[in-house]
Amino acid sequence: MKLFNKMKRITLLIMADSNTPSAMAFALKLLGLRNHSRRELEQKLLKKGYGAECIAEVVEKLASRGVLDDRAFGIELIRSRSNRKPAGKLKIGAELRKKGLSEAIVGELLKEYDSTALCCRAAEKKLRSLHEATDAGRKRKLEVFLSNRGFEWREIQAALNMVLQSSMDFEELC
Repeated sequence: MKLFNKMKRITLLIMADSNTPSAMAFALKLLGLRNHSRRELEQKLLKKGYGAECIAEVVEKLASRGVLDDRAFGIELIRSRSNRKPAGKLKIGAELRKKGLSEAIVGELLKEYDSTALCCRAAEKKLRSLHEATDAGRKRKLEVFLSNRGFEWREIQAALNMVLQSSMDFEELC
């Protein structure tokens, strides 16, 4: 439904301005495929060969009409990453900054981000592939895996306690 509304807004933008320059058309095409941050869109337009003044005008027009929104982009990116490949605040924050979001927006989005539950979910999923390892080996591999995913040490410890305890309880039942 959100994609349909977004496409509807984009179509209205094109129809409202019959003299849409090719930069606007290209930007709308990119935004029709997926959401972009302001900086990402600017870089892609620059790479395509458009001038800085033209890019600034296109980006400002899209932002003023609500089609280009860094906060909404950040929320969408976090939701997508959390469902597909859960990561901790450290890694998500770095990715948001890399995409060009301001520190203020990154800080605001990370305040709302609950990575503890995601850490447990990632640990449970990874544990299924570690059935060959010893208990100590499993624990170490999970620690490294979760640390590489950007989870904080306290979250990792809590997830390991929960996941490894439930794993031992399950093995005792079998």
